[in-house]
Amino acid sequence: YPYVFNTPFGTDLNLSIFRRDTTFLEVNARAALEYLLPLGDKLSVFVNSRTSDRLGGLSAPTPGLADVDLLSYGFAVLRERLDYRLNPRRGHALKAEASAGNKRSVTGIPGEGGITEVRTVQYELAGQGALHLPLGGRSTIRFAGQGGWMVNDRLFTNELYRIGGLKTMRGADEASIFCSAYAIGTVEYRFLFEQNSNFLLFVDQGWWENAAGDAYVKDSPLGFGLGANFETKAGIFSLTYALGRQFSNPIELRSGKVHFGFLSLF
Repeated sequence: YPYVFNTPFGTDLNLSIFRRDTTFLEVNARAALEYLLPLGDKLSVFVNSRTSDRLGGLSAPTPGLADVDLLSYGFAVLRERLDYRLNPRRGHALKAEASAGNKRSVTGIPGEGGITEVRTVQYELAGQGALHLPLGGRSTIRFAGQGGWMVNDRLFTNELYRIGGLKTMRGADEASIFCSAYAIGTVEYRFLFEQNSNFLLFVDQGWWENAAGDAYVKDSPLGFGLGANFETKAGIFSLTYALGRQFSNPIELRSGKVHFGFLSLF
């Protein structure tokens, strides 16, 4: 599973829903056909449908927002060489994907100057990687990077990448940074005290830009802190405490962020 009839071909289905208070609702659905290579590497082709709709009945202007429908097609490659996937001490992992698709965007309010519908072609690139170097008997140094890039002359806030939080930029609020391109580099020291548990110290250095709308914005946020991943009967619980800096704001202890997550094991 998910490979059928003992062949190297498999499928992957994914559905995610994100709602931003009363502003917009995004639904992302993806179906992929995978081909398993020797040593566990994977190649895949996929189709992705993403819709992001404004909420509130369109009774008032919504600057920077639009009703967006994007149907894209792409390919991805995954390579893993880890000694233990859930809590590695040595090895590396790489994932990259590229896609292109047709986008339909609708702006304006019915009855107040009408609505504007525009169709464009959108390209996206995304990738992430990690390298684990063993240190001593139970420690490892982890170098990681991730990023994404949207290419379209007509971008809207509600379709952008959302970074910040446990899986991207620690020290920033979850999904608080909207950007059309970003890159994040991470350095971590991990002490592995059980098979699925570790303590960690980390630094996240990021860069992002927002090319949507008329105002171009960019920043290089920084986050650092400590945390732990520890195994429970139900799965692996992650907890980190991070301090961060965005734009020219100073680093303050009272602005520290607590991030937590959970990985179910079955």
